[in-house]
Amino acid sequence: MSSRGWGGPGQAAAYAATCARLCAGAHPAVLAAVRPLTGRRVLDVGAGDGRLARALRGAGAHVVAVDPDPDMAGFSAGLPDLPFEDGAFDVVVACFVLNHVDDPRAAAAELARVTAPGGRVVATIWPSGTTAQSRMWQRVLDAEGVVPGPGVRLPEHLDFPRTVDGLGGLLRGAGLETEAREVGWTHDGPLAELWEGAAAGIGGIGATVAGQPVEVRERLRAAYDVEVGALAEDDRLRFRTEAVLAVGTRPGRMPG
Repeated sequence: MSSRGWGGPGQAAAYAATCARLCAGAHPAVLAAVRPLTGRRVLDVGAGDGRLARALRGAGAHVVAVDPDPDMAGFSAGLPDLPFEDGAFDVVVACFVLNHVDDPRAAAAELARVTAPGGRVVATIWPSGTTAQSRMWQRVLDAEGVVPGPGVRLPEHLDFPRTVDGLGGLLRGAGLETEAREVGWTHDGPLAELWEGAAAGIGGIGATVAGQPVEVRERLRAAYDVEVGALAEDDRLRFRTEAVLAVGTRPGRMPG
């Protein structure tokens, strides 16, 4: 699996301090979907800075964590081609991974392959459409007349809708009995958090911000401070965030 427009050399610390905190808002729903975990073999694909892996381990699971970005995990593991036998894990989690791979259907099939009969695959993605965060960034860019880059899109025959039905269909296509829904939470972070991630080149907005000349970045930062100031509560940045969560069960019976 290659990460598309996400991450790069030296960005692990910036990711851990910024976007990883945003993604971690989905972890309670993920944990609820896979409990009980005591003694279960769990694979965390796209483990990033290891927050979810630590939470899974704390719930009693035996966890293997892999990430496609060597800067994050210290080694590379690919999708497809996870280096594990068929049915090696009781639970496989892939948080905010399938929306960044080159072939989502092949990736979903690989997640299903390494899941034991009766085991579960849990995946999350960011949904398409506007959010409080994306609207804020659009206002920041508009204030300085900056047009976001086109981003990197998959060919139509490989892509999937970034919706509840889209993610659910992706796991069903991999042979899993699947339920999907939206989950939401209120993100709470330092005022500068999102700017620091963007300035480090993290994500699509990061590619736009980091690609500007220094003087434009300075003006964008000033516009960001204005927008964040309007949203701030008690000197904290708080906004509602949603993700799509899908839980797929591999047909069969889990031993034990």
